[in-house]
Amino acid sequence: MNIVSLVLRIHPETRAEAEAALLAFPGVECHGMSDDGKLVVTVEDADGAAMSDTLIALHRVPQVLAATLAYEHSDAMLPEASASQAT
Repeated sequence: MNIVSLVLRIHPETRAEAEAALLAFPGVECHGMSDDGKLVVTVEDADGAAMSDTLIALHRVPQVLAATLAYEHSDAMLPEASASQAT
């Protein structure tokens, strides 16, 4: 499992349009937004969609002014022994 969290800057008045465009991408979820337009978004791996392609596509959404990576997690970094012990 791979997951990233981003903080996207948008104009607050474009929130509805931005969220509609963002949610059209596989693995994307929109969370809270501050009054000044900082929208928290998570992106997870999805079948048939590379996360890297999704991240690039999010930058191209017209309402997105800027994107900052806040968090990244990848199970691929775990050694096989640790992953099998976790189950």
